[in-house]
Amino acid sequence: MIVKYMIALVSSVCLSATVSAAAYSVAPSWQQADSSQGMHAQAVQELSQTSLLGFLQTGKWQRDTLRRQLGQPVKTFDGYEYFQKGVAVKWDENERAFGVLADSAFTGEIVPGITVQTAKKELLRKLGTPLFSQQKQELIGYAYPNYYLFVTFAGEKVKAFSLYRRDPLTDTRAILDMARHLQEYGEKLAEPANSGSFSIFAAWGQPDFTYHLHGIGTYAWEYPSRGIAYDGAPEDGTLTIYSNFPAKSELPALAKLPHVTISAEDALFLAEKERIELEKANVARAKSEGIASPDQKTIAVPDSEGLYSSTNIRFYNKDYQPLAQLYPGHFVNKLTWLDNNWILYDTMLGVGAYHVPAQKNSVIVAMDKQPGVPFTVFDINQTRINTTKKEIVFEVGTEAKKLYTVTYQIAGERIFFTWKK
Repeated sequence: MIVKYMIALVSSVCLSATVSAAAYSVAPSWQQADSSQGMHAQAVQELSQTSLLGFLQTGKWQRDTLRRQLGQPVKTFDGYEYFQKGVAVKWDENERAFGVLADSAFTGEIVPGITVQTAKKELLRKLGTPLFSQQKQELIGYAYPNYYLFVTFAGEKVKAFSLYRRDPLTDTRAILDMARHLQEYGEKLAEPANSGSFSIFAAWGQPDFTYHLHGIGTYAWEYPSRGIAYDGAPEDGTLTIYSNFPAKSELPALAKLPHVTISAEDALFLAEKERIELEKANVARAKSEGIASPDQKTIAVPDSEGLYSSTNIRFYNKDYQPLAQLYPGHFVNKLTWLDNNWILYDTMLGVGAYHVPAQKNSVIVAMDKQPGVPFTVFDINQTRINTTKKEIVFEVGTEAKKLYTVTYQIAGERIFFTWKK
């Protein structure tokens, strides 16, 4: 799950986990099989008429099918699309739901007989002993043949549910062949988008997720839904097999191969722990480094520590619940609130204003010449903002420095800029 050549966006914390085999023996029959298996094509059930699990299964976890019922997302935050119904979805690169969150706003059943209002004691009575447990995070989890179910608590109350898709493995020949020829197949394995008919990609389809290895120019990739990950440059690529890899009978043969690691970690449990750790780290950062709006109701947090493409600004409400997220360009130099809703951002790739509630972005200066703007962002030495006069002053040039001033007027969700001559 963690790519060794990537610059990590967040350092993963090693978390201990307790495991019990009882989870498989106590699960009710409805949890043991995916009801969508073997079904002919059918319309996804209304979410209000079935459990969240049933909704995902009848929709075969497909984005286009599920979105017809979920509607348009109200926001996207840290890889998840959030919907009105109290559901958030992380889609994989094949347009399928990989992880699905349900919080206190979700009023239906998660699985039959279980809702976000179900007390912890009752939930444990119905679901049995969890397979996964992480006391520090108040996290438990259950593994079933076609999905995983995780629950986080706040004391005795449910905080949120998290469902992950688990894919079957019907043909192991491709992965065994790939594992035996990792170095020989390196160039094609490192370019999955251009090797769709090759080896494992032909058998399984494209990976759930790919990661560009900056400085190398190739890709690492993973199928966490099947418990494998490929990493490294073509000449020294490695393969990690996680404990949720379905073909247990093949593990002895795989373990003997060079450049193959058999991990005791479960890829889906690891994904859930990393999601929670990232969420906690970002909230902690918001509390210590956040820039509050004048009315103190919205908090902006710049994050420029990752790769240039991941530089972003997170916005939270006063209770540190996510509101919006903007990716304005590499390295955020400065943030200035213009009023309670509009914020001015200054980055290495541009200067603009963003309306947080409406999630509307208005670029003022960009990398390329904009109509009516006499310079680009690369010409700027510094930017000064006067919110009283509603002016933004740009110092431009090297030897012969020149000042350019633009005034702004805010009208609700619209903002107007006028350059002074």
